[in-house]
Amino acid sequence: MRKDIQNHINRFTREERCLLNKSEMARRFNCDPRTIHRYLEIESGELVQKPSNRTYISKLDDYKEIIIDKVDKYGATAMAAYTFIQKKGYTGKYSTVAAFVKKHKKNQIHKATIRFETGPGLQAQVDWKEEVTMISRYAEVFKINIFLMVLGYSRLKYICVTTNRNQNTLFSCMSKAFDYFQGIPHEILFDNMKTVVDHSKSTFTKTVINSTFKHFADDATFKTMRNTGDGTFCFV
Repeated sequence: MRKDIQNHINRFTREERCLLNKSEMARRFNCDPRTIHRYLEIESGELVQKPSNRTYISKLDDYKEIIIDKVDKYGATAMAAYTFIQKKGYTGKYSTVAAFVKKHKKNQIHKATIRFETGPGLQAQVDWKEEVTMISRYAEVFKINIFLMVLGYSRLKYICVTTNRNQNTLFSCMSKAFDYFQGIPHEILFDNMKTVVDHSKSTFTKTVINSTFKHFADDATFKTMRNTGDGTFCFV
């Protein structure tokens, strides 16, 4: 059934339909009177519409595996994937490729995300909250960073003020936090910090942890989790 005809007829009240015969309605909607008759029978329940057996083939079907390979292994964007498959013969629209990549990434995030219940001693989250610029009376400029570790269960916080965000400073702040909490959580959640994640070796589906940070985490015996970008975390 043509949706445009269906929508046109739906605009008429029952009384208006009675005033217009099927030939007049067909003339207005530029279709065959039998189409109007069939629609009215379906609407009244006299006729059951059969499901369509038509198989729809997308121009993208032959290129989906290539796109997934480029996105998963090499972190390609939708535009990069589109440009690549165009050279392979793809003649469809960019919007179709972008929608497919977006759906694929969403599915991958769903598979990779680990849902969890926060119990005592289980989790903590680490973040740099702010970088504040301060100027002394002698016009000296100081960059002040605020390190924060929060326990997931009790929401107890440890805050430390630093002058930089380098890896040694991160390790020092975390060690002081462990002393303050008198223990080490089993799992610690991080955003995609450069001191934690090796961005040059990471892709969308494969996150590579910084080797020095991994040694620190192994020695401290906690598991590292990173932000997936949609507000959820997964192990790395």
